[in-house]
Amino acid sequence: PDSWVVYAGLAEKDPYTQWSWSFFKALAQMIMIGFETPPFTNVSCDALSDWCTLEYWITLGCLYLGAIFYSLLISSISSILQTANLSSRQFDENLLRIDDYMRTKKLPAVMREKVKDYFYLQFSDGKLHKEEEIFDFLSPVLRREIKQYTGRDICMKVPLLSTSENKDFAQDISCVIEPTLVFANEMIMREDTTGDDMFFICSGVVEIYISSVKIASYLAIGDGCYFGEVSVLLGVKRTASARSKTQCMLYRIRKSQLLSLLTDYPAIESKMTSVAQSRRRRLAHYLDPKNVNLASEDEVDAEDCRTELFGRDADQILQDKEEEMNMDRINSGIKPKRKTMAAPLMRPVSAPGRRNANLVPNQLPVMKRRGKPY
Repeated sequence: PDSWVVYAGLAEKDPYTQWSWSFFKALAQMIMIGFETPPFTNVSCDALSDWCTLEYWITLGCLYLGAIFYSLLISSISSILQTANLSSRQFDENLLRIDDYMRTKKLPAVMREKVKDYFYLQFSDGKLHKEEEIFDFLSPVLRREIKQYTGRDICMKVPLLSTSENKDFAQDISCVIEPTLVFANEMIMREDTTGDDMFFICSGVVEIYISSVKIASYLAIGDGCYFGEVSVLLGVKRTASARSKTQCMLYRIRKSQLLSLLTDYPAIESKMTSVAQSRRRRLAHYLDPKNVNLASEDEVDAEDCRTELFGRDADQILQDKEEEMNMDRINSGIKPKRKTMAAPLMRPVSAPGRRNANLVPNQLPVMKRRGKPY
């Protein structure tokens, strides 16, 4: 007597009607509206007449149609959210994969943190993009335009690339240079080794030193300078070593790519070769000032003297770079390092064989009292 069949007046109906309403009840329960007694979905029709039955089925069909559209809406929104966050998910997945690899290899904790810091700084927005895969979908012209745009910062900072007469060369070289992130106190190149590449400094301070002499520190260079070209252009082994003094963003170009590019720009090749020869003579004079004379045109580096940081105070430069590094770490979600005092200034060097021999000794970037200035 308490059954919904009785309440709905279906007890005396024929089996076809009873089964039809049972099926209706089941469908209604699937969308959570089948618990009414009697089982109707339109309150304006409370009888089991033929037109009310038809209205019930039409109403149920409309409810199902609405449920389907609602499901499609939810699935579309979910798909949009997943697609929009695809690069972030790839970033997290790769970070977990790297972390698992380091645990498997049992790397020390300091090295693990360094690897994680590099990963966060290299992809500072928390997104991982596979650039080569993206470029595969683009035409060569579009790839070139994108590379020129992403390399515009280094082209504006390096005097050799920022002049209007070298615009074409700057555009070509921006398509082959590779960004390289280097932490402080890391070896970049070592003397007496074969040079297969050269570097442009986008930000940071790099120390050039000679490990074979007692006073190892030779000079320091900063934003807009380039180094490593002596070995590449003159076909000799590295004449000095290079080490990062701060966190640096460098742009690297391979020897084969540079030499191939310079064949189309003989004037620039001649100029870069002349600068490389001048730097080599200046270093030779520094190592043996008694037997190697230094010409007046070699006293000041023709390229470095045109950079923005040339002649600035060393302590201020190092402090600014440290603050810039900590800001990058904060933006990348990494704990900033504790601030340290900048390195003391160099004492004056009597020999004129340095890149900025005409500057006072406390101008940039002067790194140590026992070394050579910028």
